[in-house]
Amino acid sequence: MSAAFLPGTLFGYVFGRAARGVAVAFVVVTGIIMLVDFVEANRDVGGSADVSALQLLFLTLLKTPGLIEQTIPFVVLFGMMGAIHGMNRRSELIVMRASGHSVWGIVRPALWLAALIGLLWSLAFNPLASRLNDTYDALSVSWLDETPVSVDDEVWLREGRDGQQIVIRAGQIDLPSSTLADATFLVLDVEEDGRTRFTRRYDAAYAELVPRSHWALSGVTQNAPGAGKTTLETVRLPTALDPETLLAQTTGERPADFWSMRADIRTNEQAGFSARGLRLRFNRLLSLPVLLGAMTIIAAGVSMSLIREGGTLRLLIIGAVLGFGVFFADSLVVAFGEVAVIPVVIAAWSVPLIVMMLGVGYLARIEDG
Repeated sequence: MSAAFLPGTLFGYVFGRAARGVAVAFVVVTGIIMLVDFVEANRDVGGSADVSALQLLFLTLLKTPGLIEQTIPFVVLFGMMGAIHGMNRRSELIVMRASGHSVWGIVRPALWLAALIGLLWSLAFNPLASRLNDTYDALSVSWLDETPVSVDDEVWLREGRDGQQIVIRAGQIDLPSSTLADATFLVLDVEEDGRTRFTRRYDAAYAELVPRSHWALSGVTQNAPGAGKTTLETVRLPTALDPETLLAQTTGERPADFWSMRADIRTNEQAGFSARGLRLRFNRLLSLPVLLGAMTIIAAGVSMSLIREGGTLRLLIIGAVLGFGVFFADSLVVAFGEVAVIPVVIAAWSVPLIVMMLGVGYLARIEDG
């Protein structure tokens, strides 16, 4: 009867080999991404900014964690393939199987590692990448002058709280001072059935944002249904916005911090926006351990067969093709989820779960011979 679990020493050995393989793949992929991004940044900057190569390298380091998030499934796939294939090539897997250890027992340490990587990535690395990206944006303003100081085109904003929605239009926005010029604030009450009812309109010469407190409107004209026009010197309207959120809404960027994502979903829905994209992103981060586990099973399936003459390269190519196939299928299903063709949960979880089940079936076939 084959052993379902490896003894502690052997478990640690397989776990260590898998971790070493993933680390090597991570370094290689990260190095390629950093090199490409550094060359692209250096080409874009040219002589237009007084920025040293060291500063550009530091900006690249800040930006890289956000860039490599899409590649982590490939890192795990190729890292696990390298580790398992290496043990197979040195006949270590043959010895383990001959000693009575099952395929499940051999793969289990790699699956634990994949789940651990997925959890750490979602819970810790993703928030870290978001913070580093904020630092990148701040330094880009002073070093590269990438963020516009003011936006002269018409800007539309929207927020909601306490059963109200506020639609904001500004003719001009000054980002450093968080000030709007030629601003219009439309206040809408949200009914119990979800419909909105117009209550007031404020036309202000200027509106200054006091972060997470209120908008300070000056030179205000107020209009309300059934009431005449009223001129006011100042008006305060409560707001939950801060300069970072104002910049994100103005430039169309959305934060990707795992821990703040649920609050962002709630804020968007209160403002009347669709939070589908954020919900999909949140569920994809939750399903990441399952996806990495599926990639590990793919790596095991194509690497645990006995090496035959001329078969090694073929198995590795098959593994790479399967990995890209999973990535393509996942991207396609996510695209359907973004346009509301399928529910968010199905879009985020279906491909990882299906690939996991197919992989388990294939490993069962290997186990049974």
